[in-house]
Amino acid sequence: MQIKSAIILTWMVLGIQAFLLPLFYSQSPFFSGKSSERIEREDFNVWLNQQKDIAFNHILDNIGGISPVLNTKDVPVGVVIASPSKVHPNYFYQWIRDSALTIRSLVYRLEDSDFTELNLASTIESYIANNYHLQRLDNWSGKLNVATGDYSGLGEPKFHADLTAFKEVWGRPQTDGPGLRATTITIYLNSLEKHNRQPEHELLLSREFIYHEIVKPDLHYILQYWNSSGFDLWEEVNSMHFFTSITQLRALKDGLALYEKYDNKDPELFEKLNATYENLKNYIVNESGYTQPGLPYIVETPSLLYTGKRSGLDAATFLGALHSHSLENKELLDLYADIPFDVSESHILNSFRAMVADMKYRYPLNRYRPGWGVALGRYPEDIYDGYVTTEGNPWFISTASVAEMLFRMVYKLNYYKEDLVISKEARDFYKQFIDLVGGDDNEDNEIIFPYGSPEFNAVSANLADYADSFLEIIKDHVDDSGRMSEQFNKYSGYMQGAEDLTWSYSSIWNCIRWRSKALEVL
Repeated sequence: MQIKSAIILTWMVLGIQAFLLPLFYSQSPFFSGKSSERIEREDFNVWLNQQKDIAFNHILDNIGGISPVLNTKDVPVGVVIASPSKVHPNYFYQWIRDSALTIRSLVYRLEDSDFTELNLASTIESYIANNYHLQRLDNWSGKLNVATGDYSGLGEPKFHADLTAFKEVWGRPQTDGPGLRATTITIYLNSLEKHNRQPEHELLLSREFIYHEIVKPDLHYILQYWNSSGFDLWEEVNSMHFFTSITQLRALKDGLALYEKYDNKDPELFEKLNATYENLKNYIVNESGYTQPGLPYIVETPSLLYTGKRSGLDAATFLGALHSHSLENKELLDLYADIPFDVSESHILNSFRAMVADMKYRYPLNRYRPGWGVALGRYPEDIYDGYVTTEGNPWFISTASVAEMLFRMVYKLNYYKEDLVISKEARDFYKQFIDLVGGDDNEDNEIIFPYGSPEFNAVSANLADYADSFLEIIKDHVDDSGRMSEQFNKYSGYMQGAEDLTWSYSSIWNCIRWRSKALEVL
């Protein structure tokens, strides 16, 4: 009886906390930061400018050499740690995935500066040089032996911060890492070429060297393992995953473009890259189970749907769409146009819509919050709380990524002056933003709002406002100095999990960057 009463009392307290959250968002200190400078919570635009700078500075804090807080004896130059947290939980490692996506943000910042922030170029090149070493380091996933065609070691998910192998039981292999790394390095190679530069790091002799010695092994890994199971980006399930497949497809497309520049003497490789690209694309669209009859959304891991363990909804689908496409310029937009499932594709939009509908009520802190946006977690069935397995929570990565999706949609429509074409499969998503009666309904049951029409402009503005509502949530859950952990508690809103998670900072920085781009063309 006492236990039952205690449980009831606990839930009453949690319910009161959830109800009161909107009342004390601007006052709550949440997580005590180390900085004495407080962010501005009342003025949204001021906060955005602050948070973008704060996020980028904390990214740099977690990279050896450029960090003012890390000792290069422990974290060599160019090493990206996932978090400075060493206990409860220990994230003081370099993950191939996290580091590739983090360095990608640095490349974008460097490009935005017109290649003037040379300290970033030096850091990026140190990261690339480190990965030359990591690729050739024997580990529990295998090794790299080009002579025998053994690329198995490239599937190793993480390494110690001092560039030594991690020799403990873990979820391995993780087959998304090589593709993500190859794409990040490709983006940097393209930036070097655009600015007529060569790398300056002593190991990296030329752009051609980087392609042949670092990118090419990762491409061979994908050629060899694209149809093999591996652990997902959340490191929990050994299977086939949408995020892995779609980012591998992007890497193969990058490889084909680099081949034309640096490797036209190996026609066999070109044929393999081209054939595997087509095979993987066909697998994603037709054979994988990532799309299912009767389901309007992407199924991240079909094997879990088939066994009844999960619905298939997962924030990994948004991340896959974001990191497999590019809007940086018209040339890249065209290059990746035949990669399926961009951010505006109906399955991606319906995944977004279904996740919002689920988590609005799954997470108590969302139930009483005014406005459109909700705090999003990884997937509905999540039970990892940042420390142990109990209950899942909202993540900064997930919440920032859906906002970035929306800003990219707005940017693409307006910058390239495209008509808004709403397929019948995407109608339920767009009904949130406009009455669909009155558009040009064509024979394919699409509704078209011409560029610049009142309806087009209304949808563009509403999409941007919707994106801002997710950023408002992030504003309310960072600490008073703008610091971000991995998660925030679904009842209390307090941050938990790994502190100063690098990927959290990268995600919010990317999102605010795309917000600026989108608003410039609205």
